[in-house]
This record gives sequence, C-alpha cells and structure tokens, in this order.
Amino acid sequence: MGDILSVGIIGAGGIAYAHMRAIEQNDNIRIAAIMDIDTKRLESAQSRFGGRIYTKLEDILNDPEVSAVHVCTPHNVHGEQVVAAAKAGKHVLVEKPMALTLQECDQMISAAESAGKILMVGQVMRYYPVNRKIKQMISEGAIGKVGHLIRRRYSYFDTTKPDSGNARWYMDLEIGGICVLYCFGPHEYDILHWYMDSPVKQVYAQGTESTEIYKGQKDSYTALMTHENGAVSVLSQSVVCHFGAHDQYIIGSEGSLFLSGDKLMMNGQEVQVDGSSSEGMRLQIREFAECCLEGRQPDANGRSVRHSMAVIEAAKQSAERNEPVLVAEFE
Repeated sequence: MGDILSVGIIGAGGIAYAHMRAIEQNDNIRIAAIMDIDTKRLESAQSRFGGRIYTKLEDILNDPEVSAVHVCTPHNVHGEQVVAAAKAGKHVLVEKPMALTLQECDQMISAAESAGKILMVGQVMRYYPVNRKIKQMISEGAIGKVGHLIRRRYSYFDTTKPDSGNARWYMDLEIGGICVLYCFGPHEYDILHWYMDSPVKQVYAQGTESTEIYKGQKDSYTALMTHENGAVSVLSQSVVCHFGAHDQYIIGSEGSLFLSGDKLMMNGQEVQVDGSSSEGMRLQIREFAECCLEGRQPDANGRSVRHSMAVIEAAKQSAERNEPVLVAEFE
C-alpha cells in the first residue's frame, strides 16, 4: 500500500464537508470519490473537492481506487453501509453514533474483523488537544486518584425551523434515534470512560420530555455512572436549554481540573495546552489514514466505541425502567 490513502466519501452533507476539509489538511490521505443520492449536493461537493461521483453505494464500493471510506450518512444506515464496505474490502471511518443498536455495532465489528479491515468511529473529541492533555494528566497522577467527574452539555437544538434543510431527520426517532442521546451523547458518554481508561459498570439515568419540539422523545437526560476504578461520573445533557454550557469538573485526591471550551484549569491555575479543538477532525483523520496504511488499530476502534454505545443503551433503559442498570447486560 502506498503512502497516501485514497478514500471515498459516502454522504455529502454537512459533516462530510468537515471530513473533506480535514482531508485537504493532511498529506497522507486524498479523496478519490464521493457518493450521495442527491445529485445536486453531490455535484456541489465534487466542484469543491474533486473526485469521481456516484449515486449508488455499490458503485463507490466497487471503485478499485477507493481503499477506504468515510461513512457520513444518517444514523439508521450506518450499520448496513459499514458492513457492505467491509465486505467490499474497504477500511471504514464511520461518523458517530456508531449505530442505533448494539446488534448493528456487533455486525459492523464482525464484518471488519472478518475482512481484516480497520473500523474507526468518529469520536472526534478524543482528538482535541485539551482532552488528550486531561487524559495524560490523569494517567500521570497529576491530580491523584480520580473520585468524581461532573460533565454538562446544554444547548438549544431545533431542526424544525424552515432554514434547517436536510437536518430535520435528526428529530426522527427512526432515522436519528433519541436526539440528545444519539446526536450529542456519543461524544459525552464516550469521553468520560476514555479519560480514565476505566469502563462504566452501572448507570442510573433519568430523562424528561419537556417541549413540543421533541414530542415523543426525551430531550434532557442526567446519568450517574459508576466506573470499574471506583470513580463516579455525572453527565447532564439537554437539547432544549435556552442558555448553553459545555464544561467538565474532574475531582481527584490531590487536585481538581475544570474544563470549559479549550481552557483547562488545575486548582485555579490555567494549564498550558498546545493546539485547539479546531484541530480535532484533522488529527482524527490523520490517525485513520496512518492506521490503514500501517495496519494498526486506531484509538477509537469499533470495540472501544462499542462500550460507549452500551453505556448509552444502559442510560436509555435505566430511564425507562426507573432503576440502575448494569452495563454488563449489554456486553
């Protein structure tokens, strides 16, 4: 295999553009082809990024120049597209969420492993320099033994507005899943156990349906999670909060961290971090290309992220059952 990975982009919506812009910023990967069922969107993407264009999945998967694909499509088709790509002999980077069901996650992992291909999930927050700094500091014992983590992600996400365009599918349970859990939750649930390299054992969650916008699904969740190392993490999320927040407290036996945006504080003093979250997509895609070219597993591989999806399932089930749920039930 050469030193440059030739990839195909499946889906030409907004997140695909983020992928394609990041590909341009790396010297070990290039766009060979783009596929979308919307010809207008497809032609627009080609005019900006080049590559051959296809309107059928099988055509881009049959392109011999395409060694790997980026799956940037609605959530409900991730499973079938990833399995088809792996069976066609392609490495895969699939956007989050990995899938809407654990059965699909398992099928994706099995297909990739059977084909001897890389399966990576777009957990881009693992590649933010500030998150890597936090993980390093915890590993090196900078704040001692971690006991408690509190994370918040509040926003007002309304795709029913006239200018939302194709984003309206996010509100469809059959296509996008519960929005607060499957649109934003994959990042938030994933980063907590990743910081400490400590899987979640038990989840107790509560959710509410508080607006007409999200009628038929819960729009806010708070989950209390117990990790294998004894730490407790609390994740509170909402997509109907009129005042946004995205921050994190990590409390250790010898110090505490506070994160807001790219600013990291330890015991009230700012910690120097090289780089910003704007580099996350570029760094993520660079690792994907390196892993495909060198034959090694990425950090956000299918098996690693499958645990995050099991935690989300446990949170969903806990809120429905109104009781704590063991993650082992889904693993």
